[in-house]
Amino acid sequence: MPIINNKEVYSTVEFEVWADKKGLNEAENYLILKYLKKNKKTVEAGTAAGRILLEMKDLGFQYLYGYDYVPEFIEQAKQREASQSISFEVQDATDLSYESSGFEQIIYLQQIVCFIEEEEKRLKALREAYRILKKDGTALFSFLNFESRIKSPFVVYLAYLSMLRRFSGANRSIQYIPWLKLGGKYNFLALLDRGPYPYWYKVQEAHQILTQVGFKIVAVGSSYQIAQGKMCDDIESLKQELIAGMLYFVCKK
Repeated sequence: MPIINNKEVYSTVEFEVWADKKGLNEAENYLILKYLKKNKKTVEAGTAAGRILLEMKDLGFQYLYGYDYVPEFIEQAKQREASQSISFEVQDATDLSYESSGFEQIIYLQQIVCFIEEEEKRLKALREAYRILKKDGTALFSFLNFESRIKSPFVVYLAYLSMLRRFSGANRSIQYIPWLKLGGKYNFLALLDRGPYPYWYKVQEAHQILTQVGFKIVAVGSSYQIAQGKMCDDIESLKQELIAGMLYFVCKK
């Protein structure tokens, strides 16, 4: 039976990949230590099995909360955090039960917004993120970066995909790209343009949707900038530099 959406991907073929992951990657470590405070109430969206929050707890962060729309991930997170000092819940980013202005810090890393298939639901998820963040609070976001794809050898696949969609009559933006790997293996169905499809944001587009919701951008960069231990103050400064890898925003409300 075919997998029909990204939630099913994480519930099935990607579950084992994420269920036991540990440690922070370079970008997560940089952003969390540079921009977040250890004594502030913090929630992570799309926590999976709690990898980031468990590392934050070990680093001395307090008042930690996490949610995911895959119940099996939340069950795994609770098992990994036996002391129950982190609050894990099953929730959907587009319709949260958290109170308005309930958190001083929110973490939307792991590109979770990009795995919401519908444009209007991605916007709704960002509005919910804004709602639950306290005034003057800090938000961390990451996005799959389309510009990184078109500046790499991957552009050959995008040209093929675009041609395939024209011939088949598929009315789908080229920024919806099939998973190239599933469960650690190459997904050959991507050659047939089979979904599910994460959405890859252009830099200007990601900036626009965050500011449209109400966030103030205080820092922006890609994986390339973070590898050099820095972020840009604004999007215009970033455009003057090489943009490669994932895209990261630090925002205030």
